[in-house]
Amino acid sequence: MSLLLEALKASASMLLVASALYLLYLYAKTRAPRRPVGDKLSIYACGESYPQRRASVSDVNLFTAVWRNLFANLYRRMREGLHTGVLSDWMAWMLLLLAVVLVVLMVGGMP
Repeated sequence: MSLLLEALKASASMLLVASALYLLYLYAKTRAPRRPVGDKLSIYACGESYPQRRASVSDVNLFTAVWRNLFANLYRRMREGLHTGVLSDWMAWMLLLLAVVLVVLMVGGMP
């Protein structure tokens, strides 16, 4: 019987916390402006006006932007040293990568 009572207490406390968070959300939602006007529609960066086109991230470059911007020197050296344009070279690199992964899994043990 005490186990059932403890489960009911835990459920009641979770319901109470969830209800409080929901009420807090509803309160915050009513305090937010419905239709922002004026300066709230502008994008500011360091106190200066910033165009929306430059402020948004392009989905085309989302994954390659890190390599091209942060690791530009490393990317250029890897591309110049490893890229030959021959498809069989790419396959050899992929087989080498697969072999390294398999060796690491065999030595370290598979999870």
